[in-house]
Amino acid sequence: MNEESPYIKSLPHSVGCEKAVLSVLSQHSEFWHELGDFIPDWYYLPQNRVLHVIMAKQVELVGAVELVGLYQLLLDEGKLEAVGGMAYVTEVYTYQPSPSHFASHLETLRIKYACRQAIKAATSIDELAYQSPEADELVNLANQVANEIQEIVTGSKPALDTKAIAKEWYNNYQKLLSGEKIPMGIQTGVYEIDQKLRGLHLGMMGVISARSSGGKSTLATQIMSNVASPETPCLYMFLEGTKEAAFSRCIIQLSKLDGMAISDPKAYAQLNNRTDVSKEETTAIATAVKKIIAGGFYFIQPPSRKIQTICSTIRAMVRKNGIKVVFMDYVQIVRNAEKGQSKEQEMMGISNSLQELATQLNIFICVLSQENSEGETKHARALEEDSDWTISIVQNQDKSSEDYKKHKHILITKDRHCSNAGEKLPLIFNKTKVKFVRGIYEETPKQGRKPKKDF
Repeated sequence: MNEESPYIKSLPHSVGCEKAVLSVLSQHSEFWHELGDFIPDWYYLPQNRVLHVIMAKQVELVGAVELVGLYQLLLDEGKLEAVGGMAYVTEVYTYQPSPSHFASHLETLRIKYACRQAIKAATSIDELAYQSPEADELVNLANQVANEIQEIVTGSKPALDTKAIAKEWYNNYQKLLSGEKIPMGIQTGVYEIDQKLRGLHLGMMGVISARSSGGKSTLATQIMSNVASPETPCLYMFLEGTKEAAFSRCIIQLSKLDGMAISDPKAYAQLNNRTDVSKEETTAIATAVKKIIAGGFYFIQPPSRKIQTICSTIRAMVRKNGIKVVFMDYVQIVRNAEKGQSKEQEMMGISNSLQELATQLNIFICVLSQENSEGETKHARALEEDSDWTISIVQNQDKSSEDYKKHKHILITKDRHCSNAGEKLPLIFNKTKVKFVRGIYEETPKQGRKPKKDF
């Protein structure tokens, strides 16, 4: 076996950086607060991991590392030989006279640890692949590994103290005063929603709820059609139906044509006393398709409906395509791997996972939810509690009425940040254009129907 064989290569590590980090921590106690998400496993050498743990114990006891006390503590713990004796401790203590490169040395340890974990994970995937597992099992493991490595590499910043938080808040406030920053998130393109909810804010979760076939998917693709761009990539994750249905709705909404011109062009042409769609209509459709192809629109069906798989898929799409907004259609058919739970308990776990994911990835997640006969989110009270806002598409539910299922308005049932809960947005469904438009619901009198009024 030659010296280039991977079987005799040592795992990625940097002994120099390990000693440098320990040296700074032993001489400058204030740098213990700069460790962030550091764990002793970042050290490759076992004696460095042991030494770090004992040093941390001394800092907890007396507030700093002191050589004589450290020597005694190592003796008491029976770890002096494990770290290479007092000669090694002294060598580490004097190794790095200046703390100026502490951050870069710590970052090197992070990357080396991530590389070692990646090698370990690759071995696990290799072993599983030889067992010919189900595709879902293999994908889940691969995504889990990628997520774990990403969390190591990206890490987390040290918690800000009160003074730093106050400074950051004041700087943001000054930007608001000067007009450099506005309290508006990503605009949905639906004026009534933007006016009340101030757009879609990254790191948050919103809910669109309605009865079955009430327009949830339509409103979601309407917002996506307005938002998606190469700068603001959007993901439409469908758990039922087909990607073609979501794609078609986007084409209708972007082209601003009659929905029938896309869903049944021949019948549409005949209805308008033509043999085919017009050149203008064909151009509008082509323009809509080009916009989607140009970037920012992603449609995907995850390999399973398990929340673990869904979260892994979203993470992968964020890593690969920089997704900013996710639409999930719809939450009641998502499943949790844990058994023996009630539907409410299952939905609570799913809701918590999605809310946490939005915060971790700094994306906006819009969850579509079915409503029960009382107009509440079905089995998903936790979803309302975790969300930053919830809007309900309200329809006439009187089966004896000529207006049964007719859209009345959109109700804001929760608004954590702008306090607009209870507001009714004058938005009604335009069946021809397959979108929600500004309008007033009018009950149809028995003698005939009155048209909807658009402002």
